[in-house]
Amino acid sequence: MFIIFIFSTIFLIWGIIEQINHQKRVNSIPIRIHVNGTRGKSTTTRLIAAGLREAGFKVLAKTTGTLPRIIFEDGMETPLKRRGNPNIIEQLKIFKEAVKERSIF
Repeated sequence: MFIIFIFSTIFLIWGIIEQINHQKRVNSIPIRIHVNGTRGKSTTTRLIAAGLREAGFKVLAKTTGTLPRIIFEDGMETPLKRRGNPNIIEQLKIFKEAVKERSIF
């Protein structure tokens, strides 16, 4: 019983630390744009990212759907590798990458 308590406590502390770190990453990106809808989200995301890049902003974009991709500041796209269904861990990794690239959008 004591071992379960210890592991539960460690897991809880790890979760709290992860939440704090993620919130710091989110707050370090001053503007975040969310594209929502039924059709055309990937195209809309690409157009918004291209327009902002052309205006001189550092932009990191992510598309989902049948061909999920990360679009970097220079416009290069790389496939987003998934093991199974999409999940929240994917978003955490994207925010880490955006902070590393010092994107503002």
